[in-house]
Amino acid sequence: MMKVIAATALLLLLPVGADEFAVSPRLCVQHAGQDCVLHLTISWQQPQPVCLYQQTAPATPLLCQQSAQQVKLALPLQQDTMLLLKDQASGKLLAQRQLRLLRVDLQSGEHLLNKSRNGWWLLQ
Repeated sequence: MMKVIAATALLLLLPVGADEFAVSPRLCVQHAGQDCVLHLTISWQQPQPVCLYQQTAPATPLLCQQSAQQVKLALPLQQDTMLLLKDQASGKLLAQRQLRLLRVDLQSGEHLLNKSRNGWWLLQ
């Protein structure tokens, strides 16, 4: 009985809906010389109106509403960033998800592959 009471008390201390905030995909692959735009699908359920922010622009909400089901959002990335879900009235942070930027330079990879195939670099 004590375990049930303790587990219930612990659940009450967790942020409301933190596990109901879903963002996918969370990785943007940037090829050399190209911009990286992440086409996100976002969903959440909250009992109160909330706003979604990007950490790099904390004063400008991307979207404000109580619930979002499969909302599509195109977000350009120049670096790793966090998406923040905040209570609209109080500004309290309810949940966050990290977005990563992976830079890929196919030209440098091809150059290294050719060097290893030729073997001449071993003699240097």
